[in-house]
Amino acid sequence: MATTTYKPGETAPEAPWISVSPAGLWEVQRRWTGERKQGDDTPLMGSVCKIRVCLKNHTDTDTPPTSQNEAEPEVTDDSDMQVTQHPRSQDSVLQVPLDQWVLLRMGEGQCDIVESCLEKMRAGESCEFTVKTHPEDPNPISREANGTQSRKTEEGEPFQRFSLHLHSFTPGQESWQMTPAEKWSWVQSNKQRGSQRFGKGDIWGAAQSYCCAVKLVITLKGHTRGNQRDRKEEDEGEDQDTATQDDNEEKEATGTQSCSHIPTAEEYRTMKAELHSNLSLCQLRLGQPMKARASSTKATALDPMSVKAWYRLGQACLQVGDFGEARKAFFKVLELQPDSASARTALKQVNAKAKEVDNKLGQRLSKMFS
Repeated sequence: MATTTYKPGETAPEAPWISVSPAGLWEVQRRWTGERKQGDDTPLMGSVCKIRVCLKNHTDTDTPPTSQNEAEPEVTDDSDMQVTQHPRSQDSVLQVPLDQWVLLRMGEGQCDIVESCLEKMRAGESCEFTVKTHPEDPNPISREANGTQSRKTEEGEPFQRFSLHLHSFTPGQESWQMTPAEKWSWVQSNKQRGSQRFGKGDIWGAAQSYCCAVKLVITLKGHTRGNQRDRKEEDEGEDQDTATQDDNEEKEATGTQSCSHIPTAEEYRTMKAELHSNLSLCQLRLGQPMKARASSTKATALDPMSVKAWYRLGQACLQVGDFGEARKAFFKVLELQPDSASARTALKQVNAKAKEVDNKLGQRLSKMFS
């Protein structure tokens, strides 16, 4: 059996993971290069990282020397420092410029692949990662990092290899270290970013932003301003000391961070409903009706008066063939908005589709018993 040899300091590749980008689904695998640094400090949410990504196909070194004419961005402890703005594109696998130093803030979802690779990295470390089309990606085109396209080959999926160097980064926080006000601020920014991406046609990116917001808003349960009911609904096994600590953090955030906002129970519920509703729309556009059904069901449970959520639930049920639930959802839309022409049109589509399915089933049965 052949054995793989690695250069001094290199390690075997880690287990691959699936990542998403505007261009589709990708299988990513990371391998450490060079000597690992000591210490526990790694990029966390909010950390601004000074990084450089290079396409290994075009260079023989992991950390190419910086051009004398290229100004390196500086990393300071200022949490409000401006990061590199790079438009996300469906013709690009990596959503960051190549072969130059850039600033990227963890948690903003500029590039899911790069952010995942930065996890557990220490300042001064380098890694190498490969990217190839995931087998379940419905897109028949494999796109290069620089925007060019190449057809998939019968011999196997082409892959690209990159090197990533982390120069330095600012401090960040794990979600459990954040105050409720800080979490709420991140939820709002991710929701806004999702809306911006959706408006630009970046449906993958929008879904990613909404997912990030949903994951973070869930942790605010029981920590809304002036609400005791949610606090009673927390898991029975939660440690009392932790709950007391959270109360103290909330008071501290209210007293010392007057510019920050801790949501009320109503604001929390509304935000959660809107996020699930927006996410369901993205999932419908991405051809994921089952996921869209689950998301819109959560949205209608949180906000039974949301016309958009009920309409998206109806669309999802129609696509998965649950015509009874689709009718209920569209009738609910008409109950809330009697003059909705789109809901009436959708009901006609449901009835036509149900009739078509019944006719096909009848033809199959007649052939079986003829």
